[in-house]
Amino acid sequence: MLFSSKGYSQISNKEVRAKIAIEEIEGSIKITGVAENLTEIVQSLSYKLSVIKKNKVSNNQSNNAQEGLFTLEPNENKNLSTTQVNIGKEDEVIVLLLFYDSDKKLVGKDRIVFGEEAKKR
Repeated sequence: MLFSSKGYSQISNKEVRAKIAIEEIEGSIKITGVAENLTEIVQSLSYKLSVIKKNKVSNNQSNNAQEGLFTLEPNENKNLSTTQVNIGKEDEVIVLLLFYDSDKKLVGKDRIVFGEEAKKR
């Protein structure tokens, strides 16, 4: 599997780190959104885990988004949501995890793309 991960720590992830955990399972990927509180205070946040799958041959696209509210204790790590997606040679899958504070301000994000290298050939 080819994938790239791009972090945006200069904009976010200073108090709460967003991390996408990936596990490959026989032609599919298991995706888990993980939150890590980097502070000594309790954090109350919301999240959105989006999975966008595009087939480069047929141009079909599917979107799956999971959202919710969560609280993190000081220095706590927490698994928020898990999903699984099949992936073939002609598929590109974009996974995006976003965290927002109570004012809807973006405070953490992570992004992974699968199949991006095959598209460039």
